[in-house]
Amino acid sequence: MSEPSPERDEDPNPSVAPTLQLSRAGLMLCLLTMVTVGVTVYSLFPESVGGKPLPVEVQLDRQPIETTSGMGAVLTEVLVVRNLSNHEIPKLTLEINEQYLLFQDPPLAIGESLVLPQRVFTDKRSSQRFNPSKYPVKDVIVTGQLPSGARGMTKFEFQNDAR
Repeated sequence: MSEPSPERDEDPNPSVAPTLQLSRAGLMLCLLTMVTVGVTVYSLFPESVGGKPLPVEVQLDRQPIETTSGMGAVLTEVLVVRNLSNHEIPKLTLEINEQYLLFQDPPLAIGESLVLPQRVFTDKRSSQRFNPSKYPVKDVIVTGQLPSGARGMTKFEFQNDAR
């Protein structure tokens, strides 16, 4: 029998084909790239991420709204949301200019119209109210729960002169 050569036994790293290794910085860069691409796609195409369309109609109008004291009404800018579906819409959320938000607790009944003063919408990042005389309504996003349990979303865009 032949004896093993001493050169083989002394080499602690056998010759293996080279492999690629991902460093910690490379891994972080890959993860950051994936998150950035996902957020970019969501910001560019929110309609496609939002789900099925929600069967509602949104109009901007000026209507008399009763004052908090109940001693009359004041003509103010309003957002009118009407349910066009044959089912009520729970978990209704309305968003003006992708910044001012309002949650509607009770479901919107079949054929019901909801009249909301635009000043009741609050900023997502602070408690500031939407000021329709200072900022025009550019878009309104309405989300709600469909009968299947899925989230429905519809975006309405308005011209700056439409109030």
